[in-house]
Amino acid sequence: MDAAYYPFSVGGIACAVLLDGASLLGKEGILRRYPDATEAEFRQAFAEIGRSLDDADSAFNLLLIEHDGERILVDAGEGGKPKGGGVIESLRLAGLSPDGITQVILTHTHRDHVLGLLTHDDQPVFPNARYLLSRTEMAYWRGRVQQGIVDDSAILAMLDAQGVRLIEMDAPILPGLTTIPLPGHTPGQIGLRLEAQGETLLHLADALHQPFQFAHPEWSPTFDLDTSVSVPTRREALARAADDHAVTLCYHLTFPGLGRVKRAGTAFAWDKL
Repeated sequence: MDAAYYPFSVGGIACAVLLDGASLLGKEGILRRYPDATEAEFRQAFAEIGRSLDDADSAFNLLLIEHDGERILVDAGEGGKPKGGGVIESLRLAGLSPDGITQVILTHTHRDHVLGLLTHDDQPVFPNARYLLSRTEMAYWRGRVQQGIVDDSAILAMLDAQGVRLIEMDAPILPGLTTIPLPGHTPGQIGLRLEAQGETLLHLADALHQPFQFAHPEWSPTFDLDTSVSVPTRREALARAADDHAVTLCYHLTFPGLGRVKRAGTAFAWDKL
């Protein structure tokens, strides 16, 4: 599945999850990415939630918010470089086109969240959008580009030309829409909190990648930059989601990545929507 559209609302605010793409990880992908448990432990963890380790997947779930005169896209996917690329078709399914996006919020700057900002000939995919990310994350990103770790200079040049707003990690964006700090996966990763008419949506970005992390928040992927930070961040974010009874979005869970978190002993469980 490369494109899909899942509409929902938060207190009357129109939202949707747009799929940029999904891929099968299976046993090999999980064992390669998660060093904290054995194959038997992973099989047991998946079985406990009615899933199979062999069917483990990873999606790119982009959030669309239409609020206060803005059409906001949260993250841009991987843009088919080499994975993803379905966001344009997903927007079409939602009755929109890329030039209708007025703002793009980047939760962090890993390439599966930012490569979709440019076409294959380095033109902006969302030509009328303004851009927003945390000041801490931009410093981290520019450092990685300067060190040659990633070749994202064309994206940075586009952001500088189009206009990029750098914010603190807990900043108001629009009425009812604020960012929340989610450090550890990257230094400046942010999530979002949307509140309206007594309803709450939490976007947890990459604070969590796989469904077994609800029961085992201490199991981290190799691409968490600092697990001494990402693990407590994950626990705190899941506790907040459970205690607020919030609809919760996770970028990499099976599309549409929406559900509610509940406490389960010293850990958590997931009720998908």
